[in-house]
Amino acid sequence: MSNSFLEAYSLRGYPLIIAEIGANYGGMNVVKDMVRSAVGCGADMVKFQTYRAETIATPGSYFTFEDGSRVSQSDFFKAYELSEDDHEALDALCNELGIRWLSTPSHINDLELLKKYNLPFYKTGSDDLTNLPFLRAIAEKGRPMLVSTGMSSLGEIEAAVKMVLATGNQQLVLLHCVVSYPSRPADANLKVIETLQKAFGLPIGLSDHTQDEFTSILATQMGAVVIEKHFTLDHALKLPDHEASLDPMQFSRLVERVKLVNKALGDGIKRVLPTEEKWLKAARKSLFAAIDIPAGTVITEQHIAIRRPSDGLHPHHLPLVVGRVAKVFIPAGTLIQWDMV
Repeated sequence: MSNSFLEAYSLRGYPLIIAEIGANYGGMNVVKDMVRSAVGCGADMVKFQTYRAETIATPGSYFTFEDGSRVSQSDFFKAYELSEDDHEALDALCNELGIRWLSTPSHINDLELLKKYNLPFYKTGSDDLTNLPFLRAIAEKGRPMLVSTGMSSLGEIEAAVKMVLATGNQQLVLLHCVVSYPSRPADANLKVIETLQKAFGLPIGLSDHTQDEFTSILATQMGAVVIEKHFTLDHALKLPDHEASLDPMQFSRLVERVKLVNKALGDGIKRVLPTEEKWLKAARKSLFAAIDIPAGTVITEQHIAIRRPSDGLHPHHLPLVVGRVAKVFIPAGTLIQWDMV
């Protein structure tokens, strides 16, 4: 499938790297500081979440977190909403810093708020993979889409893909995802990336909820075109999803290592690399006199040593030297040359 914006990034040789900042966690000053820090860490984009508590959750519904604690979904979302003014402020900041941003809407009304911004993608969460009317409404905007596929079967992903493509919007990227905060590397199931590539012929990325960069590096090697990773300024802040987030030092390391993956894989052509050439003479070996060899001596293997450097006869010439007669006295340690035998 064609996605010209994404293709521009793929020419660099590594995935699009998105720092997931989320909603108004810790107050707008913290959110803005997170954006600035993500830019400094080398993120290509930052991502927020656009929702209203009253349209995303029903009163009386609860989240049960990994530690067993529970919280009202409505209360949780209400506490962290990004207002329209917040969106304006973040758009201005991102423009000032020269970084693109995108957001995850959760309702048709959220699309109305976002449509005035020139967003590179619309991103949907795994919670909306089976929300086909919503996916259709986003696809009809004609913008590229990133669609997370956590908590789903292959059949459910197929239905979502068909819905998007049926609108004529071909600019679709699927993100493999495991919905757990944090998720364990043992649950990453990264071979799903290959499954999705084969099943749909679409670009595939990874929304990574593990606690380090390991799975993102492996996903890059498997052809992931997008890496989305949660970001925090400091784990000590204990903001939502902080256990599945990377701090600035960790995120910088993620960016550095993801950039190196395809370079390290190389092109598969076995040859002497420029960086190796200087070692050819010093590290390879030649034929030397192991002991003094008087003139007229019939040379045997006991007369010859093979050691560095490679200034003289190559070791594969040993059978051609053995049995010849020394024409001159050859002192021990002398590099053997053809004119000596």
